[in-house]
Amino acid sequence: MYLVFLSESGLAGTGANDPSQPHHIHAGLLVHENQYISMAGEYDALVRRHFGDRPGSNGVPARLNPRHIYQGTGAFRSWRPGQRAELIQDCLSILIRRETPLLVSYISKDEFTTASADEDNSLYGHTDPSRLAFSRFLLALTMFLDENVMSQMNPDDIMQSAWEVNDYAMLMAGAESPSISAALAEFLDAESDTVSPNIYDDLIVAPPETCVGGQLASICAYVVRRWLQQPGAAHGYFDALRDGRVIQVIYPYQFD
Repeated sequence: MYLVFLSESGLAGTGANDPSQPHHIHAGLLVHENQYISMAGEYDALVRRHFGDRPGSNGVPARLNPRHIYQGTGAFRSWRPGQRAELIQDCLSILIRRETPLLVSYISKDEFTTASADEDNSLYGHTDPSRLAFSRFLLALTMFLDENVMSQMNPDDIMQSAWEVNDYAMLMAGAESPSISAALAEFLDAESDTVSPNIYDDLIVAPPETCVGGQLASICAYVVRRWLQQPGAAHGYFDALRDGRVIQVIYPYQFD
């Protein structure tokens, strides 16, 4: 079974013209259940190495806020840029060593606002950008899982549609999200005729303070959002995830 750790980025700026957050991002790390224990152990050792103690104890933050690390604010106000860069790279290296798949979907807030203002597009006036972006994430997840199954099948089984699903996906969110829940319900309802559905219909809430996968997903979501904001600039962390075969797909929501 895959544990799909979800994170969002770009939530703070709801205005379409917010220059710092023009996109709403959904990111999901696909961690096979057999790998999670070793990943969590490596993360714990990483935190102890950088902070001197385990997460959440003796002044060590329980959660690594990617914005604070990147900008040198909050708990990282006194950290030198080199220290912060090393911490981010160490976190990403956990994923790169395992080639942990990262799926990303996003939506342009400016395009959403424009589409919502069009009376002919009544759909967009009754939803929100997070919900639309997550619908694309679910589509990308389904295609990824299907391709994974097909890669293990012989051509005859594929031609006969003899699908046997061995790995299911369980969605793990950092908090309750009406947008995610609504998009998931709509997607599963549309896929109700699928012979072998591969996504569980429950959304599990795993607070990032106690969930290593969620913390790593939030760092990835932040890195991708900054790349989307200025794709022509240098982005060493994004390049590391891409070249390390972590980033599998970045799926935009396209308006009609």
